[in-house]
Amino acid sequence: MKSESIEKLEQFLKLQENMHGPDSRQVAKVLIRLAIACMEDGQLTDAESHLLRALSIEQACPAPDLKLVSEVGKQIERIHQKLGAPLEDDLESLKVSTDRIPALTPMFEPTQSFPPGGTSHAAFDVAANSTGTSSASSSNNSAVGADAVSHTHSKTEPIDKAIVAAQLQVRQIKQTGGSDTVAVADALTKLADLYCRKEQLSEMEPLLVEALRIRESICGSSHLSVATDLKNLGRLYYFKQRYDLAEPYLKRALSIREATLGHYHSYVADVAEWLAKVYRKTGRLDEAKELDDLVLESRTNYGSDWEKFRVGGVKALASGNVLEAQAMWLGALDESADFRFDDPRLSTTLEGLAEVYWRRGKFDKAEPLCKQILQISETLLGPEHTDVALAANNLALLCDRQGKHSEAAMLYQQALAISEKMLGHNHPDVIGIRECYSRARQMAQKQIERKLERA
Repeated sequence: MKSESIEKLEQFLKLQENMHGPDSRQVAKVLIRLAIACMEDGQLTDAESHLLRALSIEQACPAPDLKLVSEVGKQIERIHQKLGAPLEDDLESLKVSTDRIPALTPMFEPTQSFPPGGTSHAAFDVAANSTGTSSASSSNNSAVGADAVSHTHSKTEPIDKAIVAAQLQVRQIKQTGGSDTVAVADALTKLADLYCRKEQLSEMEPLLVEALRIRESICGSSHLSVATDLKNLGRLYYFKQRYDLAEPYLKRALSIREATLGHYHSYVADVAEWLAKVYRKTGRLDEAKELDDLVLESRTNYGSDWEKFRVGGVKALASGNVLEAQAMWLGALDESADFRFDDPRLSTTLEGLAEVYWRRGKFDKAEPLCKQILQISETLLGPEHTDVALAANNLALLCDRQGKHSEAAMLYQQALAISEKMLGHNHPDVIGIRECYSRARQMAQKQIERKLERA
């Protein structure tokens, strides 16, 4: 099948993801078709990735199609046989450092737009504290389909249990600390978020209204945390198609954030984006364009999209969408062009993109990234740090896969020396590196012998 057909299927896949959600059966069906096209085009690694994702979606369904699961499993096994290596080798051999911590921490997830009539995904923020930042335990957003009840989250029972627990928590907080406290407002917002995951928008409304009332009475009507509650309600009414109610809440939220944070702050752009959607829905295109221009200028000239790309790359790779992960990490790489070499965001970007290329079998593209990671690690951490051993081992694996066995052997030797010193001679990781080193030396010797024979 021609690559153009693959491109069309990839476009159709994105459309289905937007309309029905990334974990829907419609998406699984397109993934299988895309995998078949990739197999016919010889792109076995991509085909494997699509099939694995389709398999996980089908298995998570309340009543999975066992025949389909079996057939997809057989196709994956055929790909493994053609590749000549088990899946575990590709997924687990190349490790990325877990010691580095990205310099930026997300407070709000990037918002998504969906076509009219499709499944609408709303993420509801937890109210900010007095400094305007959301608490770490509450900053994760949840996606909800507001218009398509048939695509209810497959894990209904755990959510139901969480709702019961959250209801109990609200009652306990009220009994111990009183009804009008910030803790109650936070608990109500958390409970609304759980209803959001079940698409029970009517259950959410009184909770969010009550949370707003409490926070206004404690913090005042112009506090940043109040703006977050206003935005939550505005988005809720947007998804309920009550644009007349959504507009005043979003306007108030925008006004508070502009007054506190400035015209071009990312939090201001976040609310402006939703208010522009309301204007478009109500036919006020000129007003919508004004806000769109504000959002674009804010995100283009006054802020970095690195964190957004990082989050997108991690999520895409976790869901098996390797091509989307590659696009996200390439975007992050562009954003990191001006970062200092010791900025942890640069190392994180290089590691993320290298892992994507490894998954895709693009070892020649991953190699220069891993070389840069090794150089940074040696410079910042010293020659005997465990991260240096990890980086050297990653690079050795890539050289090995490309037939550069002499280079691989030297890198394995470097990783082995550090690991033996840190972990001891009998540690399983050390034994594994030692075996790779021995095999690479043998292969390098054979390469030299063949060259001598040809000479």
